[in-house]
Amino acid sequence: MKSLILTFSLLLGVFSLHAQTDQEIGSIYINKAEESFKEDDMDAARDYFRKARLYIKEIDDSKVARIGALLSDNIGDYQKAQILTKRYFDLEPDKSSDEYLEMLELYVSIEEALEAKKIAYVEAQEELLRVENEKRRIDSITNLWTQKSEAFFIEIDSIGTFNKYNLAVYKVNDNLGLMDHFGNVIIEANTYKNAIDYDGYVLLMDNKEKPTRLFCYNATTKEGYQLPSVTQFNPQAYHYGKVMLPRTNGLLVAYPNNVSNVLVFDLNTQKFQEGFDKKEYLKTLKKNDIIEKYNSDFQIKIDKNWYELGDALGGGIHPLFHNNKIYGFLNTFNGNIYTSDYYSHFGAFCSGKFQIIENENHLWMDVDGLKFEENSNESGSYTGNSNFVKDSNGKYKILQEVNGKNVLVYRDQQLPLLNDYLAKYSNK
Repeated sequence: MKSLILTFSLLLGVFSLHAQTDQEIGSIYINKAEESFKEDDMDAARDYFRKARLYIKEIDDSKVARIGALLSDNIGDYQKAQILTKRYFDLEPDKSSDEYLEMLELYVSIEEALEAKKIAYVEAQEELLRVENEKRRIDSITNLWTQKSEAFFIEIDSIGTFNKYNLAVYKVNDNLGLMDHFGNVIIEANTYKNAIDYDGYVLLMDNKEKPTRLFCYNATTKEGYQLPSVTQFNPQAYHYGKVMLPRTNGLLVAYPNNVSNVLVFDLNTQKFQEGFDKKEYLKTLKKNDIIEKYNSDFQIKIDKNWYELGDALGGGIHPLFHNNKIYGFLNTFNGNIYTSDYYSHFGAFCSGKFQIIENENHLWMDVDGLKFEENSNESGSYTGNSNFVKDSNGKYKILQEVNGKNVLVYRDQQLPLLNDYLAKYSNK
């Protein structure tokens, strides 16, 4: 029994000695922490305090509480600084010392910092709530704008260049139609594959090489109609053949197949050009030495062959046919012949010029045979401010500048762009 008591006493002494040793080592580190703090070496002070706490498990010395509070305050850990300051007040017996008064001031400073932090937190939460509410509001307005903007998208594949009449040819599924710069469909794109826009007329054809259906839109009168079937011109014809450019005088020239004549259609009166008295005309040509001979079938002889004289294209030019094929073009003013070896087609004469196709090149020629590469297109250039833009979804939208800002336009409706729409309703 005595031996057990002796053993217990020895162990208790060892533990007490160990605890006393830890406390002493911890105190040394606390002193070092205080010295570093006074020297404004905060990194070293914190490191010493950390080491001290490895040996000092419980804070039962006001000195330890004080330096811990000061270091915590220095790094802005006000919650911990407040706890350690209160611990200091509990442990410090001298309530009248300068150090105690300094700690009171520190405590007040910590309280103010905590209050400021609390206020800042509340303000941050309020700002976060405001931002979230603003985001929800913007999302709501954006969704509303998105829904409205859907009505401003046009589902077309492409659109051409607008003319001075604010018209352009558009394409949908390889079919062509006509649209104005507000997106109004003038002619639906459901039948025609080729289009010609020239001199104030837009022609739509069901086939580029062998059209059987032609639709004309007069941009000046804003009227459209389908041309008569080519069989009304000649029952032997199956298609219009080569269709030349329409001219400002309303004349359109085409070269139907299986026919020894040229088709001249007046787009204004919507009638085929009336034929001429070929017998009297040939007499005049022979009298004026333009031709040498003609027969009872009113064919003219050139070299050893007989040719049909087609209707007038204007400017004294008549096409010549042999076996329903173009041989050339006779200038009835001087007898010159423009053979089809070089000149495959002539268009209607207007404003002193013909459209000609020479070796597959589109040119212009006056009555004297002088050629030009260009001619003034009376359909003119677009002067409006519509801009058709293809969106990422493949649809088109129309942008116009209104009062210095771009807006979406469709028919008679307008919609500000998203940013302007958001700005407009930001205070509502």
